[in-house]
Amino acid sequence: MPLELIRYLAYLSFFLVLGLIILMSAMCVMRLFLPKAMFEAYFKEPYFSHTEIAIFSAFPFTFFRVIMFMRLAGWPSSGKRRGMTEAYLLAPIWFRRISKVMISILLVLFPSVVILGGVFAIAAVLDK
Repeated sequence: MPLELIRYLAYLSFFLVLGLIILMSAMCVMRLFLPKAMFEAYFKEPYFSHTEIAIFSAFPFTFFRVIMFMRLAGWPSSGKRRGMTEAYLLAPIWFRRISKVMISILLVLFPSVVILGGVFAIAAVLDK
């Protein structure tokens, strides 16, 4: 693989990972703005099992909970399986819009980082 191409891929991977770090930091901040009414109405049984409530209340998984509620606010049909299709009505419009944008960006950045990592792994194997 030409050195020039590797350099451009390295720049691309740096900016993709930097964007992912910034996005995850912003999602951590969104934890503070999660609508309390939405959280209190739907983060309980029968929507979540007792085990899920315990797991998603612990430290690293609280951020997954935020992402789940952001997805629910942005795409109401995603809560159909648990019966939470009306949950988005408890979130303000700004939260719904920010949720759509942030999760859309996440769905582009994360696979891009994984694919680029695979390209680097293949290039390393072929270079030997």
